[in-house]
Amino acid sequence: MLTSFERLTAEIQVRGGRLGQTINDPEPLFHLRNVSAEALVPGAVPLSGVPEGLFNKANIGGIRMIEPEPPPADQIPDLIRRYVMFQATSFMVSGAAEFPKVTEAAMHTEILMRNHFFPILDATVTIFGVNGKNWTQPAIWVNRDQMVALFLG
Repeated sequence: MLTSFERLTAEIQVRGGRLGQTINDPEPLFHLRNVSAEALVPGAVPLSGVPEGLFNKANIGGIRMIEPEPPPADQIPDLIRRYVMFQATSFMVSGAAEFPKVTEAAMHTEILMRNHFFPILDATVTIFGVNGKNWTQPAIWVNRDQMVALFLG
C-alpha cells in the first residue's frame, strides 16, 4: 500500500480472490498481518514485522498485489489501452487504463470514476519531493478520493 508518507507491505485477506472486489467494498478498514513500512518522508516511522493492524481505506493512495492477479474469468476479450496519469497531493502514477473496445472515449473517465479504486497497468509511481523514490509496477489500484487530477491521453 502507498500512503502520503510510507509504503506498507502486509498480508490482507481478499474476498473472492480479487483485490478489486475487496478494496471497493463498503467496509472502511483493512485487517493487516505481518506489517512492515518503509518511510517515504522524513519523520515517518519505519515498521518491521508488526503482527497485525487495521488500516483505513480512505488513507490509501494506491495498493497492489505482490504477484499480479490472473485475469478474471469474465474479462471482456476486446480491450483497448489508453494512457493515464493520476496525480495525488504527494505522488503520481502514470501508465495505462483498459476499456472495452466498444466504449466511446467520452465514457472512459466515467468508467474509471465508478469505483473508489481503479487499476493502472504498466504503472510508474513517483513520490513528490523525495529524490529516488519512484518505481514501476505491473498494476496498481489508485484511490480516486486521493485524486487531485486525472489525465487521459
